[in-house]
Amino acid sequence: MQSETFIQDFENKADTGLIMSSTRWLIDHYKAKEKYRKQMVEDLDLKSGDIVLDVASGPGLWSNLLAAKVAPHGRVVGIDCSAEAISYAEKNLEKSPYQNLITYSQADFFNLPYSDATFDLAFCGNTLMYFPDSVKQKIIKEQQRVVKEGGKVASKEYDGDTIINYPIPSELWLKLKSGVAQALANRTVEEYYDEYVARKIPKIFLNLGLKDISTIPYPIQIFSPLSSHQINYITEESRWLIKTATPYLTSTEISMLESFFDPNSTNYILNREDFSYFLVEFMSIGKG
Repeated sequence: MQSETFIQDFENKADTGLIMSSTRWLIDHYKAKEKYRKQMVEDLDLKSGDIVLDVASGPGLWSNLLAAKVAPHGRVVGIDCSAEAISYAEKNLEKSPYQNLITYSQADFFNLPYSDATFDLAFCGNTLMYFPDSVKQKIIKEQQRVVKEGGKVASKEYDGDTIINYPIPSELWLKLKSGVAQALANRTVEEYYDEYVARKIPKIFLNLGLKDISTIPYPIQIFSPLSSHQINYITEESRWLIKTATPYLTSTEISMLESFFDPNSTNYILNREDFSYFLVEFMSIGKG
């Protein structure tokens, strides 16, 4: 039965146990949207000599973009709670033209091992969805502590309500997203995941007293033909959405949704000329 292989065996976890966090997934995720990532870093207005903290640096893909902006006199410090991600980032650093500007270490997001007012920017991408709102605030407050006066705290997140996969029928896609929302609302603290995190960040910044707050939207659009990274990214994300919504869908709805992302199905959409994917990500920036 399709659901046994397509849904029940779905994992995509790193050594942290967090969903959607394997190194392979993070690489596909980044590569699928690489041109948008470059613009996001451009919008941080970094300059040569800046010292940047890359919080939740993962496999180190953002670090290279950040280093390119602070070179030749700046520095990027990447931290992550995953030993697996740090190991990959350090190995991959050997190929980077900015290897002398970047360092990585495993660290606790709640107790950053740095003195007050150390960095010109603390950047954190796609991480706060794993934590309840009160905990999100603690993580950002710790980043605020290590940023210099007038320095920046930047958080890049997404809003799951904006995801669209065409040509899936709207009535079925909305039923899926409604099921996801219901499932996430009923999860325990241990299973917490926030699909709607981006809309909350500006308020957290306000609560913490950050100044000159701005939020920049980035409409992500992916059209046919898709790269292998884009196919992997969209497939994995959609598998997670379907699995999460399963208790609120009929077996017919589940089978139909699965078939859209099954390359062996006649309903497969990722190879169609009219396929399109849409998502809006947001970067909130505030000054310390």
